[in-house]
Amino acid sequence: MGYSSRTARTSRKSAAREERTVAENLEPTILFFRRHPEGLAGNATLASSMQSLETSFFLIALGRFPHALSTCAVAIETAIRASDVGARNKHRLEVLMGIAKDKSEKIAEFPDQALKRFRVARNRFTHRSFTPRDESKAASLLLDVGFPFLTLCYSELHSFDAEAGLLPEYWEQIDVATRVHSLAKGLPELDLSYCFNGFAHLVRWCFKRNFSSAWEIAALTNSEEIEYQKTEEEKWDLERLFNACWSFDCPICDGHQAVVCELDANKLESLKVAPLRMACTCCRFVVRESQPFLSEILLEQQVADAKPEILEGYGKQ
Repeated sequence: MGYSSRTARTSRKSAAREERTVAENLEPTILFFRRHPEGLAGNATLASSMQSLETSFFLIALGRFPHALSTCAVAIETAIRASDVGARNKHRLEVLMGIAKDKSEKIAEFPDQALKRFRVARNRFTHRSFTPRDESKAASLLLDVGFPFLTLCYSELHSFDAEAGLLPEYWEQIDVATRVHSLAKGLPELDLSYCFNGFAHLVRWCFKRNFSSAWEIAALTNSEEIEYQKTEEEKWDLERLFNACWSFDCPICDGHQAVVCELDANKLESLKVAPLRMACTCCRFVVRESQPFLSEILLEQQVADAKPEILEGYGKQ
């Protein structure tokens, strides 16, 4: 009887060791990054942090900004816990942030008041409630605090450059959102969650195939000629609707000349090319006139390249 018990215990321990070995060698599922931190497969806590960050991206694509902020906070917590300085630390987020600040001079420079605003919002969203008005606040805190602080923690605590690791198209749209936010946050009564519109649409567009059935994909593949005709008709309709307009490649889906953009006719008189609103006839991405700076920044390089041609086309040269 004693021998059988010892044998069973030994078998269980051996199976547990084998499970741990297999788990350590399994690569976690990471969707938005082309590079990973060194040793990610053996650091389940860090892998959880990166997956929480990616989950916040999907929540942004769904327009769930308070949820995205709360999930980003989880990513920050686990990023700190995954480091040597935060290992096995069960403290709340405020204490973990203090521990990270003690570890790194660059993290220590991050403003305490900004981190406090982020934590207070996270606590309210998680433990009490939020309203549609909080969508703007959550989006603003993600861009001002959540993502920059998490990126800093990855860099300082794990020697991982999130900007270089993220797939370029996603980082580009996060950068667009950050730049639009820096220009728009001083404007009154503006829902700043629109700053993420390009990023959110990109996520939905890129993962559309993952959520499409086989017949939908086949139908899309077999109807290219019909789709082209429909796209051209939509472009003509938009050109008739807009005052002064120009066609550009889509900054989201890369559709060639798929975007019809309305230009500020008054500024054209001053030899300035300023996009007001835009719509892509391929991926259906839209920027409204009530969403300032977004079209300008999304099309910035294309406008600069095409400016002489645009001014000539409107007889301004």
